[in-house]
Parts: sequence; C-alpha cells; structure tokens
Amino acid sequence: MQQNRENARKGEYKALYSLFWDKRNAVFIEYDVSGYLGRSKMLCSPEEVIAAGRGVCCGYSSLCREMCRAVGIDCQEVPGHSKGVGYLQGQSLKNVKSDHMWNSVLLGGQWFLLDACWGAGHTDMQHESFIKRLDDFYFLTDPEEFIESHFPDEEKWQLLDPPIPLEEFERRVLKTSDFFTMGLRLIQPHHFHIVTDDGEANVSLSFSRPATFTYKITQHQDLLHHGAPKQKDYSNSSFGLMTVSHRSMNLQLLPPASGVYDVEVFAGPLATTSLTLVCSFRVECPIPRAMEEIPENPFLCWGLQPVAESLGIADSSQVSSQGSKAAEAVEGVFELALKTSRPLMVVCELVHPGLKAAVAKRCLATQIQPDVLTCHVLCPLRGFYRLSVFVRDYEKTEVELQNAGNFLLHCKGKVVGPDELYPPNLSSECGPGTRTLEAGLSKFSHTTALVSTQQGKWNVTFHNQRDLEIHTVLSREENKPAAVPLSRRLFCTYTDSKVTVSVSLPDAGVYRLGLYAKITPGRTFSPMCDFVLRNSCDQPGPPFPGFDSAWRKGCVLLEPLVGLLEPLAWVRFRVRVPGAQRVVTMIGETWTDLKLNKSRVWEGEVFSGNGLQPLKLAAAASGDSSHVDVLLTFDIKQLEGKV
Repeated sequence: MQQNRENARKGEYKALYSLFWDKRNAVFIEYDVSGYLGRSKMLCSPEEVIAAGRGVCCGYSSLCREMCRAVGIDCQEVPGHSKGVGYLQGQSLKNVKSDHMWNSVLLGGQWFLLDACWGAGHTDMQHESFIKRLDDFYFLTDPEEFIESHFPDEEKWQLLDPPIPLEEFERRVLKTSDFFTMGLRLIQPHHFHIVTDDGEANVSLSFSRPATFTYKITQHQDLLHHGAPKQKDYSNSSFGLMTVSHRSMNLQLLPPASGVYDVEVFAGPLATTSLTLVCSFRVECPIPRAMEEIPENPFLCWGLQPVAESLGIADSSQVSSQGSKAAEAVEGVFELALKTSRPLMVVCELVHPGLKAAVAKRCLATQIQPDVLTCHVLCPLRGFYRLSVFVRDYEKTEVELQNAGNFLLHCKGKVVGPDELYPPNLSSECGPGTRTLEAGLSKFSHTTALVSTQQGKWNVTFHNQRDLEIHTVLSREENKPAAVPLSRRLFCTYTDSKVTVSVSLPDAGVYRLGLYAKITPGRTFSPMCDFVLRNSCDQPGPPFPGFDSAWRKGCVLLEPLVGLLEPLAWVRFRVRVPGAQRVVTMIGETWTDLKLNKSRVWEGEVFSGNGLQPLKLAAAASGDSSHVDVLLTFDIKQLEGKV
C-alpha cells in the first residue's frame, strides 16, 4: 500500500496530489472554528468554502469531491466517526451520530482514502484557532493506519478484510499521524485502557529510526482530548520509569495513588527537544504499589540515553539492558563501568530524596581512563538513588557536558556510615588514567582509584618519563586533627625515571592522596589524580622525616625509615645523595659526618640526643663543605618527664 501511495504521487495521479498537497500551492482553505462551535453558519458547499476561504470537514470533503470530478477522478464523500476534536477516549459511539467527513478516491481501479481537512492542519481549541500544518499522511493513507482514527458509517469504506467492529475502534489506542510517519509500532498494550497489575502498567513501542521520547502523566479529567496544542516541549514527568534502547522504548508506569490517569507519549527525531504527541492511554490503578520514593529524573530516560553512542559511550549490552531496572547497591556500594570509543571527560551526579548535595558529592569517586569510565558509588541511606552520567570529549574543554545515561540504584540492606564516605575535595579524576598518561606518568603499581590497607602502610610506584617535578598531598575529613602533620605521613623517592610514594597512616579512616606535577617549569603544580586510601588499622604508623627542597631526584633513604627517633640512642644512617661532597647529621651545633662507602652510600652511627632539638640530615654539593643544605628532618621522642 505504501508503494501505491508513492506511485500515486509520481505517476498518473500527480495532478490529484498537487491539488491539495503541492507545497507550491499554499493551503488556502482554513478550518472554520467559529462554524464548528456554532457561532456562525457552518460552511459545507464548495461554492461557500471557496468564497469564504474556510469550512468545516464537510466543506473540505465536498470541495475535494468536486475538484476530483473536474479532472475525471471518481471521488466519494465518506461520513463517519473520528478521534479528533471533541473525542474522549473511552466514550461509546454506539447510536451516536457521526461527526466527520472525508473522501475515498478510485485510482487505477483501486480505492484509496484521504482526509483533506486533517491534512491541512489542526485546531487549537484552547485559543479557538486553526494551525496550518501540511500533513500528507492523510493523502492515500494505508487503511490499516487510517482505521486507527477514522471509522466510516459504511463498513465497506474501511477498505479492510475483514473490517473491525465499532467496539474495537473505541478500544484502540489513540495514535496521531506522527506515530506512523516516525515509523513507530505499538508492542503493548493493544487497547487504550490499562489496569495496573501490582500497581504497575507498561507501555512499549518499537521504532525503525532513532528517536527520543518523553511522557506526561496526569490525573484523569473529562476534557476535550485535543483541546490543547499538539506540540509539546521536552519537560519533566513523575511516576514513571522510561527506558529507550536502539530500537524500542519501554515506559513502566507507577501511579502514586489509586485513581485514573491520562498518559501521553511524545516523540521526535533523535537529539531534538521539541516533541509531538504520538499516542495516549488511560491507566486505572485500583491499588498503588507500596514502595520507596523514586528520585526525580529531569532527563526522563533511564539507562543509557539514545545519543550515548554518538557521545562516545561504546555499546554495552549489560548496561543497556539495565534500563529502568534498579541495580542493587550491595552493602551500600555500587560500581558503574562504561566502555568508551574515545577518551572522554565524565562528571557524575547522585540524587536521593533524603540526601543533601554536599554529602552526595562525598559518595562519588570517578576514574577516567582512555577506554573506560568508572564511577564508584557509596550509599549512606536506604532507598532509591539516581546516578546520572555526563560526558564530553576529553580534549574539548569548551564543549558542554551532555547527559549520557541515568541509572536507578537501590540500597535495601547495609548502608555506608558517615565516617566511611570519600574524603572531601576529591578530584574528578581518581586513579591513573587519561590525565596521567598525557603527562607521561605511567606503569603505576596500583591502577585502581580505591585502595584498602589493614596495616596502615602503602606504597605506589610509577614512571615519570618527562622528568616532571612531583608533589604529593595527604588529606582527610577536616574535623579530625592530627598530632603529627599529615605531610609527615608521606615520603617520596625518585630514582632514574621511577617514583615511589610511601604512606604511613596515623589511624583508621579514609584518606585522599593527591598527586600533582609541574607540567611547565615556573608554573604551579597541576593535579594529576587522587587515590582513596581506606585504612582499617587503629594503630598509628610511624611518621616519615620531613623533607626539604634539596631532597631531589636520586636521593634514597635506606636507614632509618622513620621520622621519629628514640632519645639517647645510637641510630644507624645510610643514605644515597648524588653529587654530594659531604653528608652530615646536625643536632643544634653538633655535626656528625657520614662516610661514603664503595657502594656510594653515605653511612654512620649517630647519637640522637635528649630530644630537645630535632636531628637534621644535610649535604654539601660543592667544595665549600662548610655550607650545607638540609635534606631531611627527624624528630626525637621526648624523654619521660621532659616537656
């Protein structure tokens, strides 16, 4: 039938088509809203319609009949019922006088259907106006599609074998012309009235071309179905979970209370925000489902967005199939991993009805790698969460982030405690990834963003191929003061191109280890990545010695490896200091020289003193051995009874 329509446009019926829908001929007959409302004479004859430039449906159909006959085409007027202005879904049309008129034309020995009135535009009854909109869907329409909105008084003009009864026409879902022109197909339900099962109803559509969708759910009111304009901008909705895959849309409806609801589905081409009504339903909910509140989703679609692949998210059947189905956060923890087709930047948002935004930020840790994006989620409350993902190309910093997906999470068991949340001020790039690779930092001994330790100690090594100046910072929640500065809990060793960062934590808790590098000499340090350290050991680890700027590449401390020494004790020192001419320890005015052995290690036994002054390790790099630069500073424990 579709081929016949195309042939009619291209072949011997081109003249008929151009009479009504050739865009060079502006639609000059507008619908007579005043006549329809009974405020003026209803114009139906061709002469009256042409003279006034307006008419109701019978005016269009009579004019169409006369124009066709003028060019030798057999054309019949067909009266019947329509699902247009004044139609209420569910109303019985039995013994009701038909309200519409259209045409059937005989072309090449075959009858075709057309509605010149609906093809010219639609009425806005709210403003009592006619909206001109060329819609050639109603020219030689497939009878299988035409019957969805037009039911003729005479059964033969259905052009169907077998024809459908009036009761079936009344039960069918209301579909607009855009439903068919967009290539949509209704999977379920088959009738407009849906009764929820356990408080839930489902609507499913398939489509042949990429499309975007939205929906509207309202408490049912007996108003004119087409009383408002057909066009609708993309807007927010509640009480539904929508999932759009490559070829289908599923809408899970969850009415909030007992009652009857009107559901309208809107659609449009992919990446548009101006959508049109395509179909509508009525949902009856005898008993709503008792469930926890689902967070608002301003992006409507759950799961990956239809545009996700074009944004650089590689097709992931596991993620796509999740859709509106809630993923369980086992013991309050969830991990989302999205494969990418190119390097992307990502920002995530976590929403829960009872969760403050400041706390929500401490529930997320993201790792950005060239081919995968990982979001680690903590759930401090029971219930449903919305995890939204926003991406852009990594290098295109001027481009705005776009929503790539929204995932429904559910936490029903153990939750994460307040002291278990991620540290404040966590970077958007945790763990090694795209940024560290671009800076030439590679071969990390730990490739994940989250680290757990039961001993309170941890080391990470990596290669610094560009010989960048490295800086590290250790932090935790601000309201937990430390007896020893956290800067003394870090120690860096840099040999050749290999960097080792050692950590000794003071007590149990969650810490942030920030890694920074000076990309351009003379500029400030740039953040490279953060590690999240979760320590379960309550015993404090010993601090490291404090290091000064003279502690540089090639310097290696072999002994002692702690920064807090016993008082009145002999301590063995072993250290490598490239290029040093003299290495000494200093306690006040007392200097002790270390000796250089055959392995190029400076070593010696040093008395720690009574703890009244720190011990400093220093080196002279020139012939003037009286001038030394401090490398490391060691604290000495206080003698008992001393202050």
